[in-house]
Order: sequence, then C-alpha cells, then structure tokens
Amino acid sequence: MSTLHIVSCSPQSAETFSSLRRLLGPDDGILLTGDGVYAGVQPATGLTAPLYALKPDVIARGLQSLWPDSIQLIDHAGYVDLCVRYDKSLNWSAA
Repeated sequence: MSTLHIVSCSPQSAETFSSLRRLLGPDDGILLTGDGVYAGVQPATGLTAPLYALKPDVIARGLQSLWPDSIQLIDHAGYVDLCVRYDKSLNWSAA
C-alpha cells in the first residue's frame, strides 16, 4: 500500500524527519508544502522517495532559483492528482 507523505514542517524539525525516514515504504512519495519546501534545498535530509513540492510555496519563500531539478514542482491540481495516485496520505507537521 503506497503512502503520500505530506511534509509541511521545516527540516529543522529533526525528530519529524527522522521518523519520516523510518516509515518510508518502497512505493511511497513525499510532497513538500509550507515550510517543508526548505527540505528541497537541504540535501542532508536524506529523503529518498520520489519528491514533489507545491510550487506556490516554493515561490512564496523565494527558493525557485535554488530549486533542484530532481524535485518536481506541482500546482494545486497536481496536489490533488498525487492524493488520488497514492492509496493513503499522512501529514507531517511540527507539534
């Protein structure tokens, strides 16, 4: 069963990212939203699943010039498509 992990917390939430890495399955994907998009420009997060990011959040944080080609930028319609493509979703945010 595949899971879309929706990450909205910054990579500074080390415990959250550590838990996420432990739970990632072979068919899972990760969508970076909100402050989670900062993980896209910090390769030390060690996230190995297919990565996507919400383009409006990347632009709002001024990260587009730093954005790696390996992480696909999606719009809100793409967000919906990802939610349909994966069997379930799990939201990750800082407590």
